[in-house]
Amino acid sequence: MEMTISKSVSSLEEQLVQNVLGTPVLSHILQNILTDKFKRSPDKVVSDFSSGGLTDDVLTETLCQIVQQKFEQRMPTRDIFDQLILLLSGEQQSLMEISYTKQQQKQKQRQQNKNQDSDAMGIFNVKHQLSLSFITSDYFRDTHASQKDKTKFILTQPISVPILTIAYTVGTRQGTINVYPTVQFLYSHHIQQDYITEEVKIEAKGFKESNAKECFKKFLARAEETYNNCNSDDSGKNQVASGSYEKCDLNVKTNFVGQSPQYTIAALREGVYVIGMKDQFNIHDLDLSVMKKRVQYIMDDMGFVLFDNTGSRNVDTFGPYFIEQYIIMDVLSKQEVAQNVLDYYSENKETIQRGLDSYTEKQGKGFVCWRFLINETAKAMAKELDMNISDDEITNGSSGSKRRRSDSSDVDAASL
Repeated sequence: MEMTISKSVSSLEEQLVQNVLGTPVLSHILQNILTDKFKRSPDKVVSDFSSGGLTDDVLTETLCQIVQQKFEQRMPTRDIFDQLILLLSGEQQSLMEISYTKQQQKQKQRQQNKNQDSDAMGIFNVKHQLSLSFITSDYFRDTHASQKDKTKFILTQPISVPILTIAYTVGTRQGTINVYPTVQFLYSHHIQQDYITEEVKIEAKGFKESNAKECFKKFLARAEETYNNCNSDDSGKNQVASGSYEKCDLNVKTNFVGQSPQYTIAALREGVYVIGMKDQFNIHDLDLSVMKKRVQYIMDDMGFVLFDNTGSRNVDTFGPYFIEQYIIMDVLSKQEVAQNVLDYYSENKETIQRGLDSYTEKQGKGFVCWRFLINETAKAMAKELDMNISDDEITNGSSGSKRRRSDSSDVDAASL
């Protein structure tokens, strides 16, 4: 560091003293302004100090310290100048806070309040707070060895208590979805405090003393048991008779996820999903995860496919186009693409599957990356338009007055 700012500030002080205080008129104006301002101060020390007027030495020192304060170079002097500069700085809380005008200070305070409001997170009740800690001799060294990085191991472990449970009937398909959170997701502002029960606390604290693979095996066993219990009463859980169901019926039995969460979903099997933070499930960390062999695909809250090991392009087969993923999106993130998929699946599954069969995935995987739904809609509208035209021709044919839509209308309909 060459201390260039100190030299520049000193040079500016000299110029102001010479150009302002060196001119009698400007010096007298500045003296009157400061004297009047100091007299009106609520601080009696300041008002009494200025009652006798400001000498040239005081005026020079005040001007120099104003320059230093503006460029954050001034240090407290423990004398009357501390009070003088504090008064001249507006509504700041201390001498170390820079404020050039009162209006700027008010704007700064409003911005600070706005930031605090946007970043505010509700403080959980003590009985819902989860505290995890452990001691390590060298945390930096542990981060270089995945087997020793206990922090990452704990944060990536899924809790075997569902945070979201949905029973659904969509089209001719019905089933139950259970979504389980990672420990890291519990420390986000995307969950509701009621989820952290004693059962969740006990399981999370048990990760500190357990082996990663053993913990994940226990999770898989409990998740399988929960899945079987949810569907044990439905012998025909995947298919129901035509006419005995609503087109799209979602029954959210449990939901402790906050509104508009940002997340990634790791799909393990039909009905079993693990929700993590936005960047928690990625291709780099997946290689080190105990869930690596079980994760079939990963999607985010927008519907983008981040990883796919299924290679499936069937709406009735577990994979990134499977209907359950878009049920989760519809409940959690309210994405329009999810609602469109549910509507098409309920009413025109053949159409959506036909478009999927011809989709090359060059634009990316997942429904959010394709446009064949729009193309199919345009075709249907054009076909309906042609049928209406034909009906008009038949109706008006006997009278000999045929009325056909303009070519521009046909072009617009075909381009929708």
